Amino acid sequence: MDKNSIISQLNRQDIDRFRGYRERLDFYHGRQWEGRERRGEKRLTFNYAKVFIDKVTSYLMSGVNFAVDAVEDSAEAEAKARKAEASLHQVYQENNLEQLDLETEIDCAVLGDAGYKVTWDTEAKKVRVTAPDIQGIYAWWLGDDTSRVWRIASKYNLTAEESQLLYGVKPRGKTATIVELWSDGEFQLYLDDSLIESKPNPYGFVPFIIYPKIVAATVPSRGPSKLLVSLDCGLTWVGKNLLLPLSFQLS
Repeated sequence: MDKNSIISQLNRQDIDRFRGYRERLDFYHGRQWEGRERRGEKRLTFNYAKVFIDKVTSYLMSGVNFAVDAVEDSAEAEAKARKAEASLHQVYQENNLEQLDLETEIDCAVLGDAGYKVTWDTEAKKVRVTAPDIQGIYAWWLGDDTSRVWRIASKYNLTAEESQLLYGVKPRGKTATIVELWSDGEFQLYLDDSLIESKPNPYGFVPFIIYPKIVAATVPSRGPSKLLVSLDCGLTWVGKNLLLPLSFQLS
């Protein structure tokens, strides 16, 4: 693979972030022992971290509601507010956001990072909300302001059949690596490093919402793709720092 290709460039970025993801996922799923099991050794893990994260997240996300207030005290403004509120409820129901919110919140609690992609489905004529795998998301901030994302790369894999169905391109192998590159002004689509589409961004903004976090002052925050893992995401911090002593590992 060309070392200057878009996929190669992404593969060289955020190595520490992805290593941290693997460690946290292992911990969450109960793979908490270090090293291989010795002959005759019995290992037992009480995975309080997973129980705590699942229970607290479920409690946190239960009963979520929202309302739209009128901008002024008039019948017309009130009618617009109710119409906007109804539209939000429709999007919420059509995208099953109650379940998606729960799953994404657990991702954020475990990994420290999470996000949404919000687009317009031109065929169905409705808003589409998805939660892409954060392990395939790369973000570029403006300076050290992590609330201002100016470019996002989303990398994922498709089968040859899916690739042909979605993009009309048959890859060489059984799977294809897709990269979507978004900025406010431009959208580019790569399939196995081949640029198959480039056009102005139809939205005029990057259609991703990345959960913000506080990055430790000692961690460098300049340069591309600073979707840095930190334990400042509340549930992750509690799970790793308070519940670690409770994960008894007995031999």
